[in-house]
Parts: sequence; C-alpha cells; structure tokens
Amino acid sequence: MILLKYLDLKVDFMFKQLFGQPSRKAITIAFLNALLHRKEDDRIVDVYFENTEITQVTEDGKAGRLDVLVRTNRGERINVEIQVVNQYDMPERLLYYWARLFSASLSKGEKYSSLPSTIMIAILNYPLFPHETDRFHTVFHIREDEEQFLWSPHLEFHVLDLSQFMVKWKKYRREVKRAPEWPWLTMLSAVDNRTKGVDEEMLRELEELARSEQEILEALEEWESLSVDPENRYAYEMRLKWLLDQLTNIRSEREAIEEGWKKGLEQGKQEGLREGMKEGMKNLVRTMAKKGMNAKDIAHLTDLPEEEVRDLLNEEGAR
Repeated sequence: MILLKYLDLKVDFMFKQLFGQPSRKAITIAFLNALLHRKEDDRIVDVYFENTEITQVTEDGKAGRLDVLVRTNRGERINVEIQVVNQYDMPERLLYYWARLFSASLSKGEKYSSLPSTIMIAILNYPLFPHETDRFHTVFHIREDEEQFLWSPHLEFHVLDLSQFMVKWKKYRREVKRAPEWPWLTMLSAVDNRTKGVDEEMLRELEELARSEQEILEALEEWESLSVDPENRYAYEMRLKWLLDQLTNIRSEREAIEEGWKKGLEQGKQEGLREGMKEGMKNLVRTMAKKGMNAKDIAHLTDLPEEEVRDLLNEEGAR
C-alpha cells in the first residue's frame, strides 16, 4: 500500500483539521483573506473560532459538525462548508444555514442593527450552477433588479467550484494564477481520494510558492504532518469510507427516482396524447358548428357518434 504524503483536504475531517483549529489560526486567516479577496485595510487580522471541536469519528465514519465557523476582528461571522457529494439542494441548504446563523447572532433585547454581517463560503467539487456560469468563484448578494444597489451588506455567499477550477487550471493557468485564491484551491485540488492520485505539478507549484509565502509554507508543513499522523489517518479513512458509502446511497436513490420519473413521464405522455386528441376534436367540432354545420353532418365527417357531437355543442352553448 502506497502511503500518500498528503491526504485529501476535500474530506471534511481533514479540512477542519487544517483550517478550523486555533493552533493554525494564521493559516485560516490567510485562507479567508484569499477567498474573500481582502486586501490592505479590508484584511481580516484575527479570528475567533466558534466550533473548534473535532467530534470523534466513530467506526462507521460518522462525525459531528465539520464546517469551519469563525468570528472576525471586524465582527463578521464566516461559515465555510466543503461538500464533495452533490446533495442536489445546496442553494436552499446554504440559504437555510445562513438564516439560522444570522438569526442566532441576535441575543434577546438586542437591536436588529447589532446583527453582524454573515458570510457563507461553499467549497464544492461539482458545479452548482452548470448552465449559468463556468467561473470557479461566484459571489452573491441581494441587489435591486434595476439599479443593482444592495438590500443589505449583511448577506454574502461565495461558491467555489473545484471541478471548474481544475478545468481552468489546465487550460488557462496564467490567468488562474492572477486570482488570490489559487494557491488554496490548488491545495484542495491536488489530491484525489477517489483515485488515490496526486497532481505532482500542482504540488510543485505550491512548493515553489512556499519559498516566498510564509502562510503557504506553514500550510504545507501542517498538511504533511496531519497526513502522516497514524491516529489522524485512521479517522480520515473512517470518515472517507462513510462519505463514499453516502455517495453510493445518494446515487442509488437518484437512479431510482429517475427511473420512476421516466416511467411516469411515459405514462403521462400517453395520457397527455389522449387528452390532446380529445381537446383537438372538441375544437374541430366547435369550429364546424360555427360555420353553420349541424350535429348530424359533423358526426358524419368526424366519425363521432351524433349524440357525442350534440353533447359537445350543448357544453359549448352552456359556457
């Protein structure tokens, strides 16, 4: 068995270990500033972790909350979610998480004006809006439709698509490297737990950058240290097995739903065809009657029973 130098940071357990612990605060701050494009006076300079615990991963791979939640020196609350399994309802899920987090920030008796800006960051390994955009980083606010002014600066969503990042990295590397988040997305993309593969070129880029960027160097060293720790590796493998089982279950459920949908659609097509033909015949009878034809002649030309033609004409007259 080949022991990988680095474990996959897309597995939420490893992500939380590297980016969600006070002992690695400098890494978290650099990571968030890059993802949020914060510069100079706008930079985050300190964070307070609101959920530092790593819940014990059990034998079946289950664990507690593994997202990263911080409060910044600017008073903002930032929640970072990483998802490798497409749940098919992520926009609504993120909106729900944001609403709970935002409302929970207000204590009894406090004014609404004291509510902090709440930022959701979703790091996904699949496109959330595949038909709308091919960008790997999209940002959302609530804005007025015509003049584009903000409803409130308190709501902000960031979606980072690692699958699209890989596409851009391979085709437009020089352009991608202008984005401040590229080293961190490279770090998240370089190892693939599904294939046990490592993108050596990505790692070389990171190691080269680490010579001049202290936070990248520190992140690589901590990543390697976590990856070779036996206890950490065991918890990682248990969590990974559970995630893969979940992915298999979701795919099976999705296939069953799609099969049922196909059968229902086919049945609906047949019923719709019959209804359409029936409605079309009604329209034909009405048109012929408007042109002065009587029920007997219409029945003869349409091969409908005369009684049925009269019923249709009576129904039309009753409207």
